[in-house]
Amino acid sequence: MIADAYAPTNDVKTATLGRLLQTLAEDAMFALSAGGGADVLDLLGKRRSEAYAAVLTGQRRMTMSGEFDAWVVELSRAIAPICAPGWMPMADVIRERVTLEVGARGLRSLFSSTPSDKDVQRVKRLGTFTVRVLRAVFHADGALNADENRTLACVIASLGLFDDAARELFVEGPLPVEQLDMYGDIDPAITKAVLQGAWLAAAADVIDPREEHIIRVLAHKLSVAAMDLEVLRAEAVQRVEKSRLVGLATADAIRFVLSDRVPGHGMTLAAKAAHLLLTRRHRDEALAYVNAGAKVVLAKRFPHLGTDDGHTVLGITWAAALYEDPSLARRAFLRARHDRVAADLGEDGAEARHTVEAWLAEVLAPAAFAMSDE
Repeated sequence: MIADAYAPTNDVKTATLGRLLQTLAEDAMFALSAGGGADVLDLLGKRRSEAYAAVLTGQRRMTMSGEFDAWVVELSRAIAPICAPGWMPMADVIRERVTLEVGARGLRSLFSSTPSDKDVQRVKRLGTFTVRVLRAVFHADGALNADENRTLACVIASLGLFDDAARELFVEGPLPVEQLDMYGDIDPAITKAVLQGAWLAAAADVIDPREEHIIRVLAHKLSVAAMDLEVLRAEAVQRVEKSRLVGLATADAIRFVLSDRVPGHGMTLAAKAAHLLLTRRHRDEALAYVNAGAKVVLAKRFPHLGTDDGHTVLGITWAAALYEDPSLARRAFLRARHDRVAADLGEDGAEARHTVEAWLAEVLAPAAFAMSDE
């Protein structure tokens, strides 16, 4: 009877923390997918503190499972100054500090209240050129599809431009390649990043001759040698294939660890991970297995992932496993399955679990402490 008397209050607080845990698990999946490793979790968490506070006060939030497109755009902007997601074409441009999310627009308490005019003009100039190139490549083989619209929105959000400038850039129509000119000096690293991003955008499906034409004309305008352009093309194709392996392995791992939640969020989280990590060309392969609810058989299908990518797969999978706030007993089963996935990948799952759990505890503990005196 005493337990029943206390249950209502405790249930409300526990449910609130449970909602926060789901938000954190989704954020962890996104952060680890970006490719920056464990350090990204803490940095992204700091930039998302206002979102976490909103969850604790009962405000509605965008979710990965619900408003996926809007959620991805929001997270892309938040992570921009930390580690622009490797799956996003033009991420290398953002990583060259072509974003206003660094400084005042990011860590407000540590920098001045507004970015300098010089920074704004630089990001607007280089960012506009980058988006125009990306849009031209996407439009080369036909009207934009949902994936391409989302990618454009992610890149524009990552620039951190003020609302009016970002809105104008998003609704702007495609320009012919003859009009894709870069006025003013452009750093060689950014030139390389733009062309690499263009190849990545083209390689998201099959590189179309019309896309290739645009990239080659652009390279000539930027005075990039044909041999150097071929190197960038080969690297882009290799990166897309590498992302295919990571995406397929992650979708399989989530379904295996959460096999008793299929149908359910074992399917939902695996599908969203596939949308996050895989290009449209490779996603159907993963979704066919997910939608069919097919049993996952561990058969060492991904022997060439490498340690870093293996840890990415295991980290995202463990974040998905903790999404439902499992009991200690259930967590033991989840851990056993996670260890079997790790063994299949030739890795140790303990490090990935510790990385995710340590960050979750670091965010959840202060929230729980604040509730404990109520």
